[in-house]
Amino acid sequence: MQRRYLQSCAVVAIIPLLSACGAFGSKTPPPRCPEVLLLKHANSVTYFKPGPGRDITDVLATIAITDFRGECEYNRKRTSAKITLNVIFDVRRGPADRRKSADFRYFVAIPKFHPAPQGKSIFPLQAKFQGNQTRLNLIDEVRLEIPMPPRPKIDEYSIYMGIQLTPQQLEYNQSQANRTLRR
Repeated sequence: MQRRYLQSCAVVAIIPLLSACGAFGSKTPPPRCPEVLLLKHANSVTYFKPGPGRDITDVLATIAITDFRGECEYNRKRTSAKITLNVIFDVRRGPADRRKSADFRYFVAIPKFHPAPQGKSIFPLQAKFQGNQTRLNLIDEVRLEIPMPPRPKIDEYSIYMGIQLTPQQLEYNQSQANRTLRR
């Protein structure tokens, strides 16, 4: 009877040791993925035909980022994060367009790496309209690899995205946002 008791105690004593060994051998979960942010006044652009006109009849194209989806995974040593983004654009042909196409550029930037060239990438796209088509959706895929320190402050690695604008286009977007707010 006493022998069984010792065996039971031995088994009970081994369980915490085994679980402790498991705790030492288990890996901590990877850090969360960097946040992806769409810049408010850089999420769309309106292209006008050359000249002073800025009404609806002067519009060549309107392009907006309507959505994006992404995945991220860390390498085995967690020294880098691989991020895949699918960016979805709504492209509308304006009444002034005769070419049936719209060329535009968008960017993906990580301020942590500014001013290094890796801090921002600009991607050109072209939308081609067929026949009488006046609207289409484009999806572009971007792959990023971000080097990370062993214990990153993940908020420092936020990713910003938007349409590459001229100063005049940015001013137009801001004025349209203010105009909408005043109604």
